[in-house]
Amino acid sequence: MRRLVVMALAALAGCGLLTKAKDASLDVDATAQVDATADVDAAARATPPAKAAGVLATKGAPVGAMAAPAAAAPTVPVPAGTPPPPVTIVPSTSVMAAPAAGLDTKAIEEATGLTGAVMPDGVFRITKPRGDLKVALDGFPITPRMGLAGWVGFRDHASGALLRGTMPVASDELQAVVTALANAGLEPTGIHPHFVGEDPRITFVHFVGVGNELALARGVRDVLDAIVRARALRPTKGSAGDARSDLDVDRLDATLGTRGEHDGQVYRATIARPDFRVTDLGLDLGTTMSPTSWAAFQGTDERAAVAGELMLRPAEVPPVIHALRESRIGVVGIHEESGRAEPRVTFVSFWGVGRLDALASGVRKALDQLPRGG
Repeated sequence: MRRLVVMALAALAGCGLLTKAKDASLDVDATAQVDATADVDAAARATPPAKAAGVLATKGAPVGAMAAPAAAAPTVPVPAGTPPPPVTIVPSTSVMAAPAAGLDTKAIEEATGLTGAVMPDGVFRITKPRGDLKVALDGFPITPRMGLAGWVGFRDHASGALLRGTMPVASDELQAVVTALANAGLEPTGIHPHFVGEDPRITFVHFVGVGNELALARGVRDVLDAIVRARALRPTKGSAGDARSDLDVDRLDATLGTRGEHDGQVYRATIARPDFRVTDLGLDLGTTMSPTSWAAFQGTDERAAVAGELMLRPAEVPPVIHALRESRIGVVGIHEESGRAEPRVTFVSFWGVGRLDALASGVRKALDQLPRGG
């Protein structure tokens, strides 16, 4: 009997030990789970906001994102020290250059017979150098980089596309070009010279149009065809010679306060007017279609030629002309490209021959008459 009592007491004691062991095991599991959750919370707090989007909070909702309500999911213990999942950052497209959206650039090229390029501001631009014209002035050849190049630009518009362009034409081409523009529904907005005394005489025609881009492109093709027909009737005779250039490019950059481009024949610098934002036909023209100031040099340090054009507000014209004439640089044209442009823009064209440093200093003096940043 005593032996049975002892065995019963031992069994009861064993059950108690098992219960305590089970309770202790549960305590350990609960502590581990709390510690793991605390680690996740601490990791989320320590993670910068830019990276927190990839970390799951203890309630299961994404941090920094809008999520649809969902049934609560069971909490899954995360081992301490587990790194958060990686965050994928999608680059913003707001700083990317706008393409020529809506423009069929391939069709424009086929219609004009010329190739172009989409510029950073979304304008599709085509350049047409007039190297077929052999123009000379004061013993210097007037090459396309000296101001004998035309261009057209296409940009999206509420009515289809906006076209702006400029074309240098010889005297015997002018009326045929104006007729072609009128027949194509394109509007000439300015006709003026850039030089005085050149041979043959050159006139610059500015034009604009709004509508279907293919119709506009065909109008440009009509203008080019009119030039070809005029040249076929009177073939170009003689040669203006080759441009010879031996210029101190670094000195020109330093004097003008800009960085020009030198192709071995002509140094050309474009001078920005960041204080100007020009609109026409209700559209901001951007950087490509907006008019610009420029100056081009060729020759040697002892005898050089400069050609150029300055984009000015009307009130800036008198002091700029005074600065050019003080430097013995000729003023050869004053004109506007479009009477609708806002703000009003006046252009002063100039030509000069002399020592390179004197010409560059004269252009610099003219630029100094403009507001800071202009």
